[in-house]
Amino acid sequence: MTYRTLGFGPILAIFASAASAETVTFDPQPGAARTWRMEMSVRPGREGEPPEYSYATQRISSLTRMEVVDEERLHILPLWFQTSVAGETHGTQGPLPDNMRQTMADGFDVTLDEGVITDVMPHGTADVPQEVMTGLSQQYGAILPPARLEAREGWSTTIGDFSGVPDVTVTVTHVTDDSLFLRYSGDDPSFRIAGLAVLDRAEGWLRRVVMTTDQTSEDGTTLRTTLAMAPQDYPFALHADYTFDTPDWETMPNSFPTTEPLPSEADIFPHERGRVRMEDNLLSLDFTHLHEILSNTGRLVVDAPQVFRGDRPMDMPMRATPSITLPNYHEQDGDPSFTSTLLIPTEQKQMLPDVLEATGIRAQVAWYPATPFTMTLTPDDTGHAEVTKNGATATLSPTEEGFDLVLSGQQDDRFMWAIDGDTDAGSMIFAADRGPDWLTPAESLARRIASPDYSGIRVAIRTEASSPTLSVRVNRHPDTPAATRDMMFETDNGRRTDPDRTPDKVLLFKGNPPPRLEDVRPEGLDVAALHFRMGTLQAARCSADFALPQTDAVFAEATPNSNGYGGARLLQMQTPDGIRTHFYERGTQDVTLTCDATVTWEETEVQPDPDRPWQVNFEALDISPELTYAQLMDQIRFVDAHGDALALVTPNGRGLALTDRINWAIFPDGTLRVAGKPVRILRAVSRPDPFTRSFTVTFPDLPVPEEAPQ
Repeated sequence: MTYRTLGFGPILAIFASAASAETVTFDPQPGAARTWRMEMSVRPGREGEPPEYSYATQRISSLTRMEVVDEERLHILPLWFQTSVAGETHGTQGPLPDNMRQTMADGFDVTLDEGVITDVMPHGTADVPQEVMTGLSQQYGAILPPARLEAREGWSTTIGDFSGVPDVTVTVTHVTDDSLFLRYSGDDPSFRIAGLAVLDRAEGWLRRVVMTTDQTSEDGTTLRTTLAMAPQDYPFALHADYTFDTPDWETMPNSFPTTEPLPSEADIFPHERGRVRMEDNLLSLDFTHLHEILSNTGRLVVDAPQVFRGDRPMDMPMRATPSITLPNYHEQDGDPSFTSTLLIPTEQKQMLPDVLEATGIRAQVAWYPATPFTMTLTPDDTGHAEVTKNGATATLSPTEEGFDLVLSGQQDDRFMWAIDGDTDAGSMIFAADRGPDWLTPAESLARRIASPDYSGIRVAIRTEASSPTLSVRVNRHPDTPAATRDMMFETDNGRRTDPDRTPDKVLLFKGNPPPRLEDVRPEGLDVAALHFRMGTLQAARCSADFALPQTDAVFAEATPNSNGYGGARLLQMQTPDGIRTHFYERGTQDVTLTCDATVTWEETEVQPDPDRPWQVNFEALDISPELTYAQLMDQIRFVDAHGDALALVTPNGRGLALTDRINWAIFPDGTLRVAGKPVRILRAVSRPDPFTRSFTVTFPDLPVPEEAPQ
């Protein structure tokens, strides 16, 4: 089946006759250029069912620059592009086929006729399929206005065929000194559309666009698409249909966080450094806070990120998107909250090789403190209520299912709400300009960026209560920051190679470490696999024998199954050929463990440096760099204050395999780096102290298979 979609927005022409009112067309000067961010979601589905909220959903993100060559030509350069579907993510920041990358790097030439795109061609010599070029014509048309619009509120026209959507009405809903606000609507059952746009009156660029289409094919399959576009420096979050869950009523809270205490500057910036994380080949800048009430954080704006390798800046331009503050799920014992800011590339290049070499990203962080306040509403006999405070308004009105709560304020106000504790209620959140009923909450909320009032939201409340009391919290912040910090965010490579930073703690043993010799006991009898487990060097000095000689069984050394380094060997009961290791119905017998020496762990002459205990002079340990990782850890242990043995960090961040040579773990400064903060360095020492202990063991009976039910 082939889908026809609207593509990237309000495209091609609206042919309106000239009128005496001011008309707006696409008319910028040659050389004028703008750059847009785009988010898009595409969901397949079946007629009569909700859209498919699954891995079949495709999400597309991009950054695109458009430059005016002259009144008939544009040059379009894709700066960044990423798509995610079925758990797979691909983008220009990672590997791409050479021909695709070259096509993106060359860009596209666009031909115009009275402001309308008539042709799109590759700027280079690449052979691009025609269906792709047709799609690009629609996509790039999103940042061009309809051909002619009247700057008059209420003016409208109907387009018989708007990129495949029949009978689309375009209405000018609001006019300001510099902008026109447009609404797109089409209710054909087979191809619906709902959209908003903001048009620059001076030059005719479309500043912000949101479009949702819902197409039904003859075979009953559906395709639902939401697109949102805004300038790259747009200060608010940009999203399409972001959710992974089928829309449903959420239980309405009966309280929200208190407005006090508010965090101090020291709470917001408790550390000089943050951390760089990577997900889906994109970087984010994270830094933690000492306070727990997320809504009291205020606004944090990250700007001017610059990537470094050591002290040297790297050519890797990126832009910070709006940040989000969350509970600190990264660190169980860390600070209670953290702020994360996603970075997107602003040049069309593969950045992954450079990212792995980078040690940090320096950026400016501005903090706008929270200045929250609350309002309370109780409906009158008609179900209505309205409260205005500090320029914010909350309006409550009755509906068939309960109430609508409409909230608005300053452009960057954020709202929280609660219902009295005696009332059961559910809620869904929409934009204040909700759009048609067929839009989901997420699709509706995407429209906020193209509305005259970005802050406006509509909370649909489902309840049987006739007169509930509602509380509203307004989260506001000042226009100027209270504090600005230049922060360094360390990459994993930077964290590993920074000699002043304590490496994250990593335990040497994934399970229980091998016991001391005096604690060794027979094990495995529950599964008829008798063995003694002990340290590798100790096992080499021990043997085990039965008091009554066994003609078909001996004790031999074996390596246990373990995840990573186990540091242990087994004296295992087995047949002489080693094939059989399980023995049943041998009754009760005595077995003796005998060792001709005792291996103990004693402190070495080299002990951790008090200032940098994680750095250990390799040569001072007097060991061969040709030892394997397993051989080293059989001889040397790095132990922290809790008595835990610690693993090693490697310069490249790759974990050491048991057979890797230890010289792979030596850093350029000649040191080993311990994964944690050791307080002691121990060495295995064999003392000529014999050890003998006897045990009485009882072998299990041979299991009887259960009879099958009759």
